[in-house]
Amino acid sequence: MNNILSRSIKFYSRNKRKIDPHLTILGLYLTTKFLFRRAKAIISTLSLQQVDIANRYGKGSYALITGGAGGIGREFALDLARKGFNLIIVDFNQASLDSIQQEIKSIKSDLMVKTLLIDFAQGDNPEFYKKFQQEISKLDISILINNVGTSKGQFGIFNRLPMKNIIEGFNINFVAQIMVTQAVINQMILRNKYQSLILNLSSASAYYPYPFFFGYGASKIGIANFFDALSLELRNHKNIDILTLKPYYVSTAMINHQKGAFIIQPQKLVQSTWKYVGRTNEITPNCIHQIQLYLESLLPIFLRNFMSRMSHEKGAEAVTQIQE
Repeated sequence: MNNILSRSIKFYSRNKRKIDPHLTILGLYLTTKFLFRRAKAIISTLSLQQVDIANRYGKGSYALITGGAGGIGREFALDLARKGFNLIIVDFNQASLDSIQQEIKSIKSDLMVKTLLIDFAQGDNPEFYKKFQQEISKLDISILINNVGTSKGQFGIFNRLPMKNIIEGFNINFVAQIMVTQAVINQMILRNKYQSLILNLSSASAYYPYPFFFGYGASKIGIANFFDALSLELRNHKNIDILTLKPYYVSTAMINHQKGAFIIQPQKLVQSTWKYVGRTNEITPNCIHQIQLYLESLLPIFLRNFMSRMSHEKGAEAVTQIQE
């Protein structure tokens, strides 16, 4: 770092007559602004207090969580159970649904826990979501967590992946979030006493293109854009909070429960999230991931793209071979 700084000073000393002072001032201003915004985000994550979820959204109402029997969804379900919310848990694995239902009952036996066995990979027609809507239409749903996600058909070598896997991957990662939201949003609009929350799991892959994550990144960008637009559309309905999360790696089955300096546990993500509901529309909520975003943003684009390609190429080949 000292070597880079000394070279920069020497370059400026030799060329100061050629450098437009106005451009220098502009560059310093933009750099300072960028650093300040990143630092502010990290500091706010450390200093913000958690929002009182029960009072804001209504203790005893229902939280609906897609992909709620494992990983991040499971941690949201357990945390909301401790806060006194009844639960609707949607997943494609019946054994996992039975397990999470028992675990929630052990936390608070008087909670209502409704489980729905649904495979969103097959959700490509209106009747699929009309049936889903009928299942939940009479329940007071205050929180929707659009968590369901997959890497199947979304990660790999694009021209070699089966078409069926790609279509099903987008059904899960993109179509499901939108259609589940439409299934509950009119119920939320009619809630007057409390706020409602639509919480969406996007990803840091929405910030930059990642080679071999063509489907995953594209769906996460789409989710972020859709819910940004929806928040503007619902501006007159001030009783609905929308928050989209853009985390980096979280240690779940999707990444084989990997561990590392920048990989956080699902519990950490959940606890960080409650600091931001009702305060912003989208965030990378954990300070570890905010530091990672800051460091990544400093890299030149060509270097970031090269590193991303090199780090994922072998994994993409292995995943593609399994699906072929």
